[in-house]
Amino acid sequence: MTLLAAESPIYTGPWINWSRGLVLGSTITLSQRDAGLLTAFLGIFVTAAGAACWRLLSYAVHQHRAKEAPRDGLHHQQQVILRNNNTSGAVWQLAQLVWYWRNVRVRAMLRNLPLIALAVCNMTLFAVAGIFSSEVTKAAGNETLLRPSSCGFLTPDDSLPSTSQVLNAAISALNLNDTLAASTYSRACYDNDQKSLQCNQFSQPRIRWKSKSNSSCPFASNLCLKGPMSAYEMDTGLVDSHEMLGINAREVDRMQFRKVSACSPIRTTPYVYEVNDTNPDHAAYGDTLFRYAFGELKGSSNYTFQYNLRDRASISGYVLTPIMARLSSMAEGGWKPIAALNRSDADVTIVFLAPNAVKYESPVLDPFFSAITLSEPMTFSDGSSFSYYEADFAVNVLACTDQYQFCNPINQKCTPLTGINLLMKSTTRLGLSDVQYATMLRIQYAVTFLATYSSIRSRGANALRASETLSDLELVQLGLPPNQWITEISSWFAVSMAKLQQLTINYVTNPDRVPAGLALLQPDTEIKRKQCTQQKIRSPHGYVSFSVLGVSIILIIGSLLIFANLVLDILVGFIMNKMKWKDHKRLQWVVDEKLQLQRLAYEEAGQGHWSGGADAVPLARKDENFGFIGEIDKKHPRFRKDESRNDSGDEITPEARSLIDGKNMSCTVDPVLKEA
Repeated sequence: MTLLAAESPIYTGPWINWSRGLVLGSTITLSQRDAGLLTAFLGIFVTAAGAACWRLLSYAVHQHRAKEAPRDGLHHQQQVILRNNNTSGAVWQLAQLVWYWRNVRVRAMLRNLPLIALAVCNMTLFAVAGIFSSEVTKAAGNETLLRPSSCGFLTPDDSLPSTSQVLNAAISALNLNDTLAASTYSRACYDNDQKSLQCNQFSQPRIRWKSKSNSSCPFASNLCLKGPMSAYEMDTGLVDSHEMLGINAREVDRMQFRKVSACSPIRTTPYVYEVNDTNPDHAAYGDTLFRYAFGELKGSSNYTFQYNLRDRASISGYVLTPIMARLSSMAEGGWKPIAALNRSDADVTIVFLAPNAVKYESPVLDPFFSAITLSEPMTFSDGSSFSYYEADFAVNVLACTDQYQFCNPINQKCTPLTGINLLMKSTTRLGLSDVQYATMLRIQYAVTFLATYSSIRSRGANALRASETLSDLELVQLGLPPNQWITEISSWFAVSMAKLQQLTINYVTNPDRVPAGLALLQPDTEIKRKQCTQQKIRSPHGYVSFSVLGVSIILIIGSLLIFANLVLDILVGFIMNKMKWKDHKRLQWVVDEKLQLQRLAYEEAGQGHWSGGADAVPLARKDENFGFIGEIDKKHPRFRKDESRNDSGDEITPEARSLIDGKNMSCTVDPVLKEA
């Protein structure tokens, strides 16, 4: 098992995160580059929507203030500002009005302040909206989908015989890698505050469980070393396949899994006996051996574990040996526990701990590491002496039960808590859908490796947290706490939960190149193949997920504002003109536009022949040039009348003249009428 690599295949595009439902969970995942472009676009788009919103507001305020009765100069300047400025420009020019009109008693401050406040509020609102438009990534959460080219379970190659060295080496390497990776992850993410980058892989950093001290002995009550109520129990509760394992699915397609483990140090008497090896062909010939009879090993021996007393005088440290018995497989071989240890509803792991030459600087009261026997004093060259504490027993023994359960959350049906083999036979009663069944198969594969035995087997003494504080050279250890055995079994349980997380994901991240001795068992149905595309993980660096709902809201509201800005004044003006209703409002909006104001200025100075006085853009003749004529008054610039202009002595308005000339018509005023 390997931890998720940076090159894991990440899906980019739209998908649904069923943790949030169909609407809120609609998500689009993009690469870092594309996400940056989208974020930038949204910021610009919100700014454009803000500008459109201000124009709508200014139009509404302008029209509300437009009156038929004459108003003072400040009013008309405010109207022109509302008609022609963006938000920031309006704020600046309205502020200028306050300053320049300050000595004229028109209450410039009071009359401009509401308009300034309106513009500032609009500007602030959309500035903040532009900044927070990037929050649509947070609304989508920090999860993405894996999208592999192939998927499946790594299994032994059936074409090789069971005795094949290649096969057995491949299986051992796979189990070792799985356990080491799970151990590394559990140490980083189950013990600490989960801030390590390593913890940002799975849908959830860890699977939590409830612990219970002083639980009832899971074996014969007199077998538990500290009494019938001295066991320690760990229960995951129901682990949801979607929420905890990241298998993305609707509520009706989810499964629930549970693991319960109970452990206790157990008595070794009267189950240990001493023998001398009298077989000269054995390496242990002449040595004293302790044999622990907790059940026979079928096809091997009538005892469970053997310890050579000579190892206590060796220079070796801890030796940790687990042995497991699975329900319904005991008759086929392996360990068959004695009646006091046997369970009809659980798999049993027995763990033998041999401290060998390990010494302790202080007494150890823990029942699994018990060491209160003081050794003979050791004298040093300076005459000082020191005594260590030695293990009270050559071997200490601890046993655990492991039980598993599947549940269908839709109909609330569950299998009984039982061992792994009987668990598989009990799932037919759950009434699973095809999707639920495919999900269960993925979890079932991982469950095969979740026993306490599997957390220890390939690591040996390295599975002990106590080994981390042991001096390798002197084999001296500081004193251990009285509950060290609980620390050990809790760490083994954590390793099994990390394995559950990793093996579930391994279904879609197994290597394209399968090691020799193994085979990739690929899904054989469309529903199982769909499982390959529904595995969630935490978003790795280089990918960002956006909420489709959030992006849609921004685009829809912004588009409505921009569209309304483009057509509102035209549509309202058209209706007013057709209905002959409040034409003064429509015309004031037209003539307050900067191009119309320019037309009015030139026209009143007699410069140019203009048309389109009620349109968005007024037009002058193509062959006319005009501007400042003659000497310019630098203190009060104004347009002067063009004296060279020849209007044929008529008094027709410039706009009428422009229209007549544009149609190649002629018109003069009757002199009699002129004199009249």
